[in-house]
Amino acid sequence: MNRLYKEGLITTILGIGILTFTGALIWTGKATTESCSGWIAVGLMFLRSKDSLIGLSKKIGRAHVWT
Repeated sequence: MNRLYKEGLITTILGIGILTFTGALIWTGKATTESCSGWIAVGLMFLRSKDSLIGLSKKIGRAHVWT
């Protein structure tokens, strides 16, 4: 739970947003699970990843500048 709320808040929000959007598409019948399977996989990947995966630092939440 620490990873979801402290170390990966932005990626958790992105993952939940993607899963909610694909769930709504499937529920309304505008898409099938086969056509949304890639988006579901991306949403689950964002849920499991830390913010450092997308280049956000732990201290200030901004992108790293590699020197």
